[in-house]
Amino acid sequence: MANCLLNDDLLKSNLCGYSLGEIARIYLANYEDVSATTLDTSGGTAVDTITMVSGATFYKIDPAKNSATWTDELVVADSGAKYRTHTVSFNVIGSYTPKWADIVDALALGKYVAVIKRSDGVYVMLGRTAGLEATVATIGGSSDDSVVNGLQVTLTANAAEIALPLNQTAIDVVEG
Repeated sequence: MANCLLNDDLLKSNLCGYSLGEIARIYLANYEDVSATTLDTSGGTAVDTITMVSGATFYKIDPAKNSATWTDELVVADSGAKYRTHTVSFNVIGSYTPKWADIVDALALGKYVAVIKRSDGVYVMLGRTAGLEATVATIGGSSDDSVVNGLQVTLTANAAEIALPLNQTAIDVVEG
């Protein structure tokens, strides 16, 4: 996949209209439940297929409005080594119940693959090669806006590849 030569134009779009790329939904799978992925490189690099272990699934998360973000950041170490850091952060509003306690514990201690569904219909996979792990898993509440009433999570992974878009065959697996 490492294509280190620019081989296409990046031109300004001439489309006129509103453009929102906000996160509409997040899908998380346990890292060990994704047994394989294949890449399609015929028209650029994208995840073409996802194979799950028997009985495994992607779990759906509907984040609180305007709370979810994802990034894929290039990191250059002092030694000159380069890698990417994938990050997804989100808040979920809700009541703290015994079920939430189990979910927060799992999110805090587990390792995940994330697929981000953007409001423009684009799906992006994070943590495919290394798995995302929590750096933040906070439960809280207050009567003002200073603390999210529910759950705040940030998952990160260092990766040797850019976050990849998904082809329809992979999206079908994610949406189950």
